[in-house]
Amino acid sequence: MIRKLVSLSFVIFIYACATVQSPTGGEKDEKAPILYESSPKDQSINFSGNEIKLFFNEWMKLEQLEKELIITPREDIEYEATLKKQELIITLEEKLKDSTTYTFNFRKALKDITEGNLWENPVIAFSTGPFLDSLEVSGTVIDIHNNEPKEGFIVGLYSNNYDTTNLREGKPVYFTTTDKEGNYKMQNLKGGEYKLYAFNDKNDNLINNSETEAFGFHSQVINLKDSIDKIDINTYRRNEDTLKLKKYSPVGKDFLIQYNKGLSYYHIINPKDSNDHIYTNNIENSSYLKIYKENFPLLNYETDSTILIVNATDSIGSMRRDTVYFKTRESRISNDSIKITEKPNSTIKSGNQEFKIKLSKPVQTINYDSIQLRIDSIPIYTFTSSDIELNFNKKTITLKTFLEEKKVNNIIDSLNKINQKKKSDTIVNNIDSDSITVNDSLNREKKDQKNMSNDNTLTINELKGATSQQGANGKLKIYLGKSAFLGIEKDSTNRTTIPLSFIKPDEHGLIKGSVTGAKFSFIIELMKENYEVVDTLVNQKDYQFNYVKPGKYRLRLIKDINNNQLWDAGNPFTLKKEEDYIYYDEIITVKANWEVIDKNFNLSVDNEVDKGGQVDDL
Repeated sequence: MIRKLVSLSFVIFIYACATVQSPTGGEKDEKAPILYESSPKDQSINFSGNEIKLFFNEWMKLEQLEKELIITPREDIEYEATLKKQELIITLEEKLKDSTTYTFNFRKALKDITEGNLWENPVIAFSTGPFLDSLEVSGTVIDIHNNEPKEGFIVGLYSNNYDTTNLREGKPVYFTTTDKEGNYKMQNLKGGEYKLYAFNDKNDNLINNSETEAFGFHSQVINLKDSIDKIDINTYRRNEDTLKLKKYSPVGKDFLIQYNKGLSYYHIINPKDSNDHIYTNNIENSSYLKIYKENFPLLNYETDSTILIVNATDSIGSMRRDTVYFKTRESRISNDSIKITEKPNSTIKSGNQEFKIKLSKPVQTINYDSIQLRIDSIPIYTFTSSDIELNFNKKTITLKTFLEEKKVNNIIDSLNKINQKKKSDTIVNNIDSDSITVNDSLNREKKDQKNMSNDNTLTINELKGATSQQGANGKLKIYLGKSAFLGIEKDSTNRTTIPLSFIKPDEHGLIKGSVTGAKFSFIIELMKENYEVVDTLVNQKDYQFNYVKPGKYRLRLIKDINNNQLWDAGNPFTLKKEEDYIYYDEIITVKANWEVIDKNFNLSVDNEVDKGGQVDDL
């Protein structure tokens, strides 16, 4: 722990100068203060004193010296700091090491007292021996997920002589911080073998906390013999803490299990009945699991308990298996009712459909007759159990069907014909019944799946009755009746409708290009200008994004080295590199009914991205 002592004279000086103001009138002083003289001089050798003096061309003020001053190589150097008008004196409490090159980087600590202009080059370096270490390492730190520079990140060199020295254990020998453009430079370095890490040091302890602080690293040990002017580092957030069970206990009438980090998957087993599904709730990426009392209705409050086995997996694939003792207590606290938290996209493409519906709690019972496709208020198809899938915790429902725009329009046309008051029953009877039955219009075109049966369709007479009473405006929707989904606490969802409309090609554009030189699997992502991913293609060397809404977009390619169709982070301990993102160096404008072509990725060694043609073709 470095102890910094600021003298009483410095405190008195700051107080005395608190009311100093720049003269009224005239141009504002925007010139940076100038260091007139220093002792020792910058880049000097054979320093043996215990005082460092800096003399400026104007009165100065000192702010957060204990935070801003970086002394490298890092040591527990204690000092006192005194500012007298134009002169800063740092008094060292112990003699510096012999034959060592020191760098004092004051960063934003020193400003002129009138306008607050920063000292622009706030670094001095000197040696306590006969020569000065002169090696440098520089580069840029960016966020790999949006290609943006990261300001204020610590960049540090760690000695490779110790296996345990890294960004989570130990502290860097040399370090600095990045500027607004994400650039860093470490100067006056001693030759040797180092590991290079960068991280967001929110708590200023020079140690990375992966739970809350982004990090990155260079994937090779640096054998520093000559200066290196371009080592760029990609950073990202990834909680790499070991998955741990923190505690479990009754909460309200239910039972809560807490981990030290969020879970991506969990499975709870009742040893007395391994086929029994244990209804459990969590919030996405939450570290809490709530097991409902209703799983064990015969279990008495307070006195009875049962053993459960909990298998949990975190976001990086770490797994653990724990045994917990489930018990509950009486409580007047009630849980919120089950509700729909996320609906599927209302705009659809013609063909196979997967409508995902997310719920706030797991579903115990599905009332299939309350889940329908409708045109206006007229049911045209009722989903069955074979059309519906639930995820592992029964909180995400996927409705699967086939909708072809042409055939849906045929149904709408037929309904409108039936509803025409001036048409006779003869006209209705002449209508081809296949044009208004789901068997033809919503016929599934999937392997090993049968056509929807007539049990799910309305007959001609039923359609006639429905249309004569209600009319048809031709609006397709998913209808979820009241109590379509019931939770284990006997609560139910409210009635909900989700409007559906087919994409109109002439109101959209497309983007296409090629990928050359790829000797590995890859993923191409289409993103909005703010880096939100809107579409993904895998291993398509001649790729094409269809039905793209007008707007501005970005493209990036992921080198999917392990072919798992995911981006994989690296390992900062083994220095295994993360999978690369390659950004297309252009914001792409998409217009309605236009094709944007030749947005090419060239993955050869010398040219990873080829902008290709810049012409948008109709």
